[in-house]
Formats: sequence, C-alpha cells, structure tokens
Amino acid sequence: MGLILALIVFVGGALLLGARSRIAELERRLRLVEDELRRRIAAGTMPRIESVEPAMETPAPMVAEVIPPQPAVPAEAAPEPEIETAPPSPPEPMVETLPAMAWEMPAEPAVESPAEPEAAPEPEPAPAMRRAAINFEELFGRKLPIWAGGITLAIAGVLIVKYAIDQGFFGRIFTPGVQAVCGMLFGFGLIGAAEWAWRAREKVADPRVSQALSGAGISTLYAALLVAANLYHLISPLAAFAGLALVTGGALWLSLRHGMPSAVLGLAGGLAAPALTVGLDANVPMLAVYLGFTIAGLAGVARAQRWPWLALLALLGGAGWSLWLILAGKALETVGALSIGGFVVLLALVLPLFAFAGAAQRLLRAAAAVIGAAQLGLLVALGGFMPLHWGLFALIAAAGQFLAWRERELAIVPTLSAALSFLLLMLWPHPATGWLLTMGLALAAIHAGPLLARLWQAPAHPQRAVELAGIAVAAPLLGLRHAEHVWTGYSLPVALCALGGALLTLGADAFGWRAPDRRGDRRFALLLATGGGLLIIAAWFAFAHWQAPLWTMLVALAVLGLSARADDRRLEPIAATFGGLALAQLAATFVPAPLAEPNALVEGLGAGAGLTSLLRWAGLALGFALFAWKAGSGNLRRCAWVLTGLFAYGALAQRVPGWTLPIIASAVAVALFAALSRREQARDEALVLPFAAAAVLLLGMTGTHPLDEWARLTGGSEAAASVLALMRWGALLAPALLLALRARIGALRWTGEVAAVLAGYGALAQVVPPVALPLVPSLGLIALAGSSRALPWPALRAAGVTLVGLVLGWAFLPLVHWSDHALRSLAGFPMRLDHPDLATLAIIRRLAIPAPLLGGAAWLQRTRLPRFPLVNLTVIGGVIGGVALHGLYRHLFAALFGSDFIATGLLERLVWSAMLLGAGRLLLRRRRDPAEQAVPAAVLTVAAGLHGLWYSLLLQNPLWSAQHVGALPALNLLIPLFVLLPLALYQIAQALPAAVRIIDRAMQPVLMLTVAGFAWASLRQAFHGTSLVEPGVSPAEDILRSILGIALAIGFLLWGIRRKRHDWRIASLVLMLAAVVKVFLFDASGLEGLLRIASFVALGFSLIGIGWLYSRQLRRGDG
Repeated sequence: MGLILALIVFVGGALLLGARSRIAELERRLRLVEDELRRRIAAGTMPRIESVEPAMETPAPMVAEVIPPQPAVPAEAAPEPEIETAPPSPPEPMVETLPAMAWEMPAEPAVESPAEPEAAPEPEPAPAMRRAAINFEELFGRKLPIWAGGITLAIAGVLIVKYAIDQGFFGRIFTPGVQAVCGMLFGFGLIGAAEWAWRAREKVADPRVSQALSGAGISTLYAALLVAANLYHLISPLAAFAGLALVTGGALWLSLRHGMPSAVLGLAGGLAAPALTVGLDANVPMLAVYLGFTIAGLAGVARAQRWPWLALLALLGGAGWSLWLILAGKALETVGALSIGGFVVLLALVLPLFAFAGAAQRLLRAAAAVIGAAQLGLLVALGGFMPLHWGLFALIAAAGQFLAWRERELAIVPTLSAALSFLLLMLWPHPATGWLLTMGLALAAIHAGPLLARLWQAPAHPQRAVELAGIAVAAPLLGLRHAEHVWTGYSLPVALCALGGALLTLGADAFGWRAPDRRGDRRFALLLATGGGLLIIAAWFAFAHWQAPLWTMLVALAVLGLSARADDRRLEPIAATFGGLALAQLAATFVPAPLAEPNALVEGLGAGAGLTSLLRWAGLALGFALFAWKAGSGNLRRCAWVLTGLFAYGALAQRVPGWTLPIIASAVAVALFAALSRREQARDEALVLPFAAAAVLLLGMTGTHPLDEWARLTGGSEAAASVLALMRWGALLAPALLLALRARIGALRWTGEVAAVLAGYGALAQVVPPVALPLVPSLGLIALAGSSRALPWPALRAAGVTLVGLVLGWAFLPLVHWSDHALRSLAGFPMRLDHPDLATLAIIRRLAIPAPLLGGAAWLQRTRLPRFPLVNLTVIGGVIGGVALHGLYRHLFAALFGSDFIATGLLERLVWSAMLLGAGRLLLRRRRDPAEQAVPAAVLTVAAGLHGLWYSLLLQNPLWSAQHVGALPALNLLIPLFVLLPLALYQIAQALPAAVRIIDRAMQPVLMLTVAGFAWASLRQAFHGTSLVEPGVSPAEDILRSILGIALAIGFLLWGIRRKRHDWRIASLVLMLAAVVKVFLFDASGLEGLLRIASFVALGFSLIGIGWLYSRQLRRGDG
C-alpha cells in the first residue's frame, strides 16, 4: 500500500510540475502575441495578405520565441474589447507574418484616428482555443484534484487500519477494540462529511466531493468490520455478516444521493460480505435470502438511477454465488435445493423483468434465463438426478416458455432449455424406466406443447419447426442411450421412441395441412422429412435388416405421393433422398453373405440368396419405376429410369445363369428405350447407353469361355463356332438397332449404327471361319452401299465409316509391316516380305479382296456420296490395293525368277516401275473425260518415275551397286533403266498439260544425265559384262572413256544446235572440258607410244571440230 501511495505522489507530482511549466510557456507566448496585436491595432496597421509571401520567404530569427508552435493561437484572442477594430485577417497567415512585421515595424508610428475601425465588430475567441482551454481546466483544475483527493482519503482510511496492524506504535497506544472503533468512527465521519457536502452543494459546487467522501467512508466501514471480525475476533462472524449487510444497505441508500462510487462499493461489499465473514458454513436458506435481498436492492438502485451495468454486475455476482453453492454441494439437500432453486429462479426470471430497460433488455433477460437453466441443470446432474431437482428444472423450463410466449425476441430461451433438457436426459446414469419416461414426457410436453400451439400461426417462424423436429429426433437418441442390447440391431424401445417422434412431427404436419401459408416456407417439408426418417429408424430396429430397403422405399413412395397432393415442390427432393437411403441400405445389408448379391450381377444364379434377393431388388426396381412415372423433376425422373433398369437387371441376375447376363442387360436396355421414347424427351434416350455398354462388358466377364469369344474377333481363336456365343453377341444388336432406327437425335442414331455394325460383326465372328473373317467388313460395306443407294449420305455415314474402320483394322498390321520394310528400303536395305502378315494368303484376304470391294462401294455411291468421303474411300481402297498388288507381285516374281537380290533386283524394280508406268498410260488412253483420270494417271506415272529414280538410278544404280544388267552388249537392262525416267516425265506432261513448261525444263537435264549414264554404263558393260562394279579398268577402256566424253560433247553440241537449245551446248562444253582435263591429267600420264599420240590427236580434232561448229553457229546468230 505504501508503494502505491508513493507512486501516486511522485507520478502525480511530476505530472503537475510538467503541466505547470508547459502552462507558463504557453502564457508567455500568448502575452507576446497579444502585445504585438495590441500595438498593431493601436497603430492602425493590420497585416495584409500581400505581406504573407515576403514574410514566408525570409523568416525572422525570432520565430521560436514569438510564434507558438500550435496553429490554434490566432490574433483574435486580443483581451481588450473596448478598442474597435476592423475585421481581422485569417489567423494562419497573420501568425506566420508576425516575425516579419516585428522587424519592419517603425518605433513611433503616426497614428491618426480612423473612422472605419469604429464600425468593426468585436472579435470572438476561436473555438479551438476555447476548447483547449476548457479541456485543460477541466482536467487539471477540476477532475484530477477531486478524484485524487477521494482516492487519497480512501487509502488513508484503509491505512489507518493497516497501520494499526503493522506498526507497534499504535498497538501500544490503542487496543484492538479502540482501533476498530476509530476506524468505524472515521468511516462515519467521512460519510457525515459527504452528507454535509451534499447538503451544501451550492457552496461546494461540485458533486464529486460528496461522492469521493461517501465512497471512502463506505470502504472504511467495510474494512473496520472485517478487521474486527477476522483479525481480532472482537465480534462473531454472524454479527460481522449483519454489520456488513447494514453497511451494504447504507451504501445502496447513499448511492441514491452520491451516485456511482457508493453503488460500486455497495455491490462489491454486499456480494463479498458472506465470503469474508461466515464463509460456506453459513445457513444456506439465510444466505440465499440475504443474497436475494442484496441483489434485489442493487437491481432497484440500478433501475432508479438507470444504471443497467449495476444490475448486470449484481446478477452476475448472484449467479457466481449460486454456481459456487451448487458446486460445493450446499444445494443437494432438500432445504438447500429449495433455497438455491428459489434464488436461481429469482435471478433468472424475476429480477431481470424490472431490472433492465431499454434496447438491451430482451438480450439480458434471455441471457439470465439461460444461465439460470444451466445452473439448475447442473444442480440436477450433481444432485443425482433427484425428482426434486428435476422439478425445479422443469419449473424454470416452463418459466422460460412463459417468457418466450410473452416476448418473441426471447425465443432462444426455450431452445436452449430444450437442448439442456436433452443433455441432462442423456447424462442420466441408469434411470428407472418409469422416471425416465415420466421426465422425458414432461419435458417434451413443456417444450413441444407451445411449439405445436404456435407452429402454424402467422407470421411463419421456421425455427419452431426446427425445434419440434429436434425434439422428435431426441426421442430415438434417448432410446439408443438407455435401451439395453441396442447395438445388436433390434430394439423395440428404440423403435417405439422413433415411432413416437414420427407421430409428433407427422401430427404437426396433419395439424397444419389446411394452413394457408403452408406452401410458403419449409416447415411442412422439414417436419415430413423428420417424420419419414424416424419411421425408417423405427423399421430398422423393429424388423429384419434385409427388409430395411423395402420399408425405406415405401416411405419414399409415400412422400412422393404426398408431394403431388400437397402441391409442395420441396417434397420431391425428400422422397429422392429416402430413395437414395434405400440404395445405401441395400448396399449395407447382405443376404445371405457379404457381397453375395453384388456378385450375382456378374455371376448370375448361385451367387445370391434366391427369392429374398429377388424380392429386395425387384421391390426397389418397382419403387424407382414409380418414381420415374410420377416424379415431376426431369433430373429425378432420369435418375429413376436408370435405377429402374439397374435394379430390374439385378433382380433378374439373382435367378438366371451367368451366360445369359449380356442378354438380360440388352433386354433391359430395349425395355428402357421403349419407356423413354414414350415418356421422356429425345435427349433422355441416351440413358440406354450405359446398359448397352454394361452388356458389352458382361460379354468379357461371363460365359464358359469369354476370352475365346473376344479372340474370335481377330481370328485368333481355334475354338469351334458356338451358337451360344452367337446368341450372346446377337443380343447386342437389339438395342443398337433400336437406337439406329428409332432414336430421335442424330448423335444417338449414329451411335446406334456404330454399335449395330460392331455387334453384327462380333456375332458373325462367332460362326464365320477365321480365314474368311477379314472379308466380312468389306462385304458388309458393299452390301450397305448396294442396299442403301436410295438413302442420303448422313443416314449411312456412321455405319459406313465403322465398316471402313473394320477393313482398316484388318489391313492395319499388313500395312504396318509393309511400311516398315518400305521405309527400310529407302535406306538401301532389300525389301523382303517374309513376315506372316505379308504372306500371300494374308495379303489376299486382308488386302487384295477388300480393296476392290471398297472401290465397288465407292462406285455404287458415287452419285450420292459427297466429294470428300468419296475421295477418301477411293484413296483408302487405292492404297490398300496398291500395297496388295505390290505384295502379290513380289511373291509372284520371287516364285518365277527367284529371290536373289543381286541377280534379279534390278529386273524386279524395272518391271514394277514399268507396270506403274503402263497403268498410267492405260488410264490416259481409256479416259473419256480429259480431266477425269488425269490425276490418277499422273499419280501412277510419278510413282513409277520416283521409284525408278530413287531405287534404280540413285540408290541401287548398277554403276556403283552390285546389280546384274545382263551379259549381252545391247540386249540388257541398261536401256530400260535409263529410258524409264524420261518416259515418265513425258507421260506426266501428257497427263498434266498445264505443267508442260515446267516438265520441259526438268526434262533437259534428265535427258543429259540419262544419255551420259547410259553411254558410260554401256561402255562398262562391254568390258565387264553383267556386273558393272567389277574392279579394274583396262587401258583401252580408259581411252575409250575419254573418246566417249568427247563424242558426247560433240553430240550434245550438235543436238543443241539443231534444237536451238543453249543448255545442251553448255553441257557439251562441260563435257569437253572434263575430257580435256582427263586426257591431260590422267590419260597422257598413263599412256605411252601410239596410244598417247592417238589420244592427243583425237582430242585435238575434237576440239577443232567443236570450235568450228561453235563459230559457225555464232556466225548464223543462233547462239
């Protein structure tokens, strides 16, 4: 306490000294400003706006002394109102220019009596200055000293008693009794002084003086009584308690005169008095009565003085006392329970009715009621759930209902009371059945009765329906909590509790059936959903669990049927939810063993439980069929149709052999399509697709040998044809044909066409021999093209494309292997068709026969197919036919001439190129329309030319690759080898007249190269025979090479002169130069004697002849 006093003295003194110095500085600066303004006013030279800027540009050094730092010190604060002046300028510029004016002011200005300033109004002090002065004076002149004095006196009163205990000086002079009496007298003296200050309030002129004195006196009396009772034991605890009660009463009386401090002290002292004197050993009824009167007095003072905070604190203190007494076990006996129960009822219900007023009264009353209910609930729990405690709790619950009935804003009170009731009933350990039923029904009646009475009153309050539904749901939860052997799955008490809750909610719905605003909110739907759910719970605990999906479906159908009569759109989703719950129950209950029924979906008869499983699945199928038939929501109907098909299939799957499951799925798809096409929109027909897809999956999962059936699709199974497999695959045709022929949407029809083609192919694959199976798609395509010539292209597009896809599927592997060998041959590897997929029979059945059938289909539909698919079909057939023709040619050639690549490779390539070239020539001769077959002929010719150019002239040329050309000098393969490419170019020019000029430009270098190559190869063949790559060059061959070069140069020159082709003459010069270089560099060095002379002579004459020819040509001007 001494430390506190020292802090107050030193800190307060420091603050006061600092404030005094700041005040002196402010006063000094204010005097300077006032003197300057007085001089200006007396001289008649008020500062003008023009002087602001110069003054701001050169501020005087006296700014710190003359100008105050606060902008709220204007010139209008001049204290001499008797001098009449003109209206002052704005304060900020004037203050800022004061230093400049002080420097520029003359010492003795000539003052003349102005006429205008006399009419000027008197300036008023600035509001900011006045507020600052008021705040300063209020804080340091009035508030702080008075409150500091009151606090000091209170501390002094406490220190009198404390010092008497701690210091021996007073102990030697005053006895404990004298010390206590002195404290009491000092307290009464302070209260008397407070009364004098209140009565002489006109002289004192400040109500805080009496407030401080009365607060100090009350605290002194509290301290004196506590010291006398607890420290010196001069009086008994009961007497001290009575004294403190009297002091509390006096404090409340004084608070009516002296205000808040006395009330606060009375609150603290009154609530703390029992704990500081008699403690918890006091008589509980007496303590309850005392606390009741004390808190009532505090509430009365709060209402009289309009201090809601005081009432709130008093009620909180009382709640703390009641909670402490309950936790300490003082309220467990009968008298204590009645006393504390009455006290809690007083705090929770009675006092809040008149203690609070204003906007927050409803919230505070609700909070008080909730706290009271919670305390009585705690009393019930700690008291062993005795009937008396239950009665008190039921009393406050009923009182909460009464409050909520009067004030709708207090609706949260019965809600929380109901939740607390449920919690207490759940926590009740081992209750007797009779008492549990009695208390449960009583509390249910207390909480459900008002809800039922006001449920359908206007305006609508969905909260009441929610609370009523919660009460109904609480019944089976209580049954689960207190019933025995409940987790075995069957419990009649739980079923009866759930049934009772269902009757409550459904009865409430029946009561409001004719309510005019029933459709406007969710009350009816909420109660109906709750009642339906409780009926489902009752059925779960009352009947065998395998029946649960059926009972749930019955409830769902009842709600669905009621939705149409109730005209409430909220009921259909509830019915759908119950339907989904039936699905979950079907998955959660097993007959006769886990996963037995699901296994039957893919295994058929023998996996399920016979008639029981059939009843469960058929019942749900019928229920969902009714959903699909009666529901108003399109999405709900679509889901119901799908589930109807699923459970219909599941019901049949429990009783049929496994191999029939694809047939069953197809039949369900057909039935579902028939229903959808009549009852639903066109887009809903797509719901058939999952069942058709399931039938396809079942083909691979059921049957005796399902993998063999799938292997027969590619001809890979050696199993015999099976009529059973034909039936299984043929069943897929039914839904596919329905979609293809009856679907109302094009996409579904196309899907049906694709599925029909694939299903038909799969069915035929089960009986058609594997060797003939590749012919099925192409035969189907030609049949489709012939039988649908009157149909437009979109009607057969999907089926035709699918059949073409099947043809390509069979041709895929041969095409891949042929392409692989062809790509390798581009790099120089011999093309050997030794793969099984490129065997003769494979090529015939997978390529050779389907290719003309594709062409036939294109021919049959040539007038009806658009150009793009017609061209594509023709190209596909041409590519497949070309690969087949090449493969068969290779096999035939190998059979006739052998497969030695060196001996027969060149002949094989030349014959193939000649065949391509001849085919192009044949197309050119047989065409009726000049443009009709020009492109095919050009394609064949280009293929022939490129084939000969790349493979025979560049890659495998006999001049540098081991390829036999024939032993005879003229009758060999060199002529066709070097003639092929020029002939191809010539034929291309005939096929494409528009490209004649471009081809002619390409033809000249080709002719030059082929003539030169042929001459070179012929010379080589004359010396080496069939193989031109034999090593070694004889001298005669070498000199003939030079002569050949010169001869070719002369020939090129003559041809160029004759044809007037400059490029040929240039080529002749190039050849001549090459020959000269060869003769001089190679031949002359390697020859001797006459051979060398002959070479030079020949070269000389050749050069002369070429020169003469050029000169003659140039003279003619043809160059």
